Amino acid sequence: MSFLRELQRRNVIRVAVAYLAGAWLLIQVLETLLPIFGLPESAARIVVLVLAVLFVPVLVLSWAFEWTPEGLKRDSRLDPAESMAPQTAKRLDRLIMVVLALGLGYFAFDKFVLDPKRDVEIAEEAASRARTEALVGSYDKSIAVLPFANMTADPEQAYLSDGIAEELLNLLARIPDLRVISRSSAFTFRGDVDLQEVVEKLKVSHVLEGSVRKSGDRVRITAQLIEARSDTHIWSKTFEREMGDIFAIQDEIAGLVVAELEPALLGEVPHAPATNEEAYALYLQARYLRNLGSPEEEERAEALLKRVLEIDDDFVPAWTLLAYMYVTQGRPDLAGEAVERALSIDPEDALTNAMVGAGQIFFENELETGVRTMERALAKAPNNPEVLKWCAQIARAIGQFDASIELLKRAVRNDPLCNHCWHSLASSQYLAGELDEAEASIRRYQALGLPELGGWFTLGGTLLLKGDAQEALEVFETARTDFGSEWEGLYLAHRALALYALGRREEYETTLAELVATWGEENSRAIAAVYAWAGDADAAFEWLDRSVQGLDDVQVRAEFPVGDPFLKSLHADPRWDALWSRFGFGAKRLAAIEFRLPPDPFEAAGTP
Repeated sequence: MSFLRELQRRNVIRVAVAYLAGAWLLIQVLETLLPIFGLPESAARIVVLVLAVLFVPVLVLSWAFEWTPEGLKRDSRLDPAESMAPQTAKRLDRLIMVVLALGLGYFAFDKFVLDPKRDVEIAEEAASRARTEALVGSYDKSIAVLPFANMTADPEQAYLSDGIAEELLNLLARIPDLRVISRSSAFTFRGDVDLQEVVEKLKVSHVLEGSVRKSGDRVRITAQLIEARSDTHIWSKTFEREMGDIFAIQDEIAGLVVAELEPALLGEVPHAPATNEEAYALYLQARYLRNLGSPEEEERAEALLKRVLEIDDDFVPAWTLLAYMYVTQGRPDLAGEAVERALSIDPEDALTNAMVGAGQIFFENELETGVRTMERALAKAPNNPEVLKWCAQIARAIGQFDASIELLKRAVRNDPLCNHCWHSLASSQYLAGELDEAEASIRRYQALGLPELGGWFTLGGTLLLKGDAQEALEVFETARTDFGSEWEGLYLAHRALALYALGRREEYETTLAELVATWGEENSRAIAAVYAWAGDADAAFEWLDRSVQGLDDVQVRAEFPVGDPFLKSLHADPRWDALWSRFGFGAKRLAAIEFRLPPDPFEAAGTP
């Protein structure tokens, strides 16, 4: 009992109670303040540990020393008459009561003010997490490869970091059961990105990101795989090799991704096509320039690709990219030579096969053979956005609207921020008569912030066919304002269509007369559509005949207006089929074609 009385006399118990009460209050306050300043939970844990460690030394000090007016003195050397213990006890009692009162006040504030707000935040966070998990729950087999950061001091080396990321993307896209987001969508996220935004916009379960640093002939590539649901780094690895080993690095990264996503994935790890180190660097530069889009940069890209092929004439990606550029430039002979060369090296290349199929349809008039070739291309790469988009456009051109729509839905699922994909989908839906769907797609396209003249005309035409001629006319006026006089002929044709639907005959006649007199040569097919819409079949066929004069069979097939809703009234007229049968695109022949699509491995996930 004497020991307990001594503890009381020396105020050790009071010090312990005051210390514990003060420590508790401090911890409660810090738990509220630390998140406000963005400090992690570990900071609060450190404070608790420090307070716990200091507890025993404080008790020892209170036992051994006493605070007097002259300062700290050892208790054993202090005369009992000089002891300040009773006064200190009263001060400690008051301190304990103050701390307890503050603690009680804080408890009430936390319970009745902070708790409700916290509950709302927790509920919102849980709901957000649930939405995210539901969003990506259907996409366990999906990944977005973000552009790698260029860590080289020279900004001109950006082609290398972008190129390596794109090569990894293309490599992973060869896995049939893995949904890989296309470059045009994934590469919109650069720098310090918000992963939640990536998940919401691209609807993926995994993200691959990294950096590239080149020094002389050596390259350091750092890659990390992130699980999107929890923002958790699954693995991170650094590869430092000679530039000549870059293909092995790509294969190894792809292998790590596949290994992590198993057992969700089936199939073998793909391998990057290897080539000479110099040729590969030039190829990455060419693709980087081509993606920038200007005619000058595309010209430089073409020159670089030719240098690549001088070094390695068997590098299929260079031949395929060159062929793709020639097609978009309207140089079919050169495109055919490049495609033939690529196919002779790798007959299994999917994009090359898709190009071959297009050539068979338009250049050789082998419609059935071309469709079968494109079916094989789709079977080889069912998730490749370029193959999907290419085949969808050809399917639309030969009246296979259902196939085109399905392929484009798959394309926008893999490339949700691709404005061209949404515009193409809207065009196919518009030609198929799916007007509500077409309007939704074109508005989704315009919401991406990259307006295009064709988008306005597709929207206006859709509204006109839906019976809203006044709004359609306003859309056509907007297109004229945005794109100027260069497209005046097309604007006048669409204005005439709307005016006729509105019953404003005098304005319609004036607009049509101006169109014919000023812009007739360049817009003969559009004039035919106006006459067909107005019910003048003879005039419509007269202008259709003009539209094909001077064109060879290939040009006519490429521009064949199959499905044009404003020409639909002509389809029952024998002159319609007679005209297009001359060029191998007769109605019976087109109707007999069956475009068989490969199964969609992600059908259950739906389309964003």
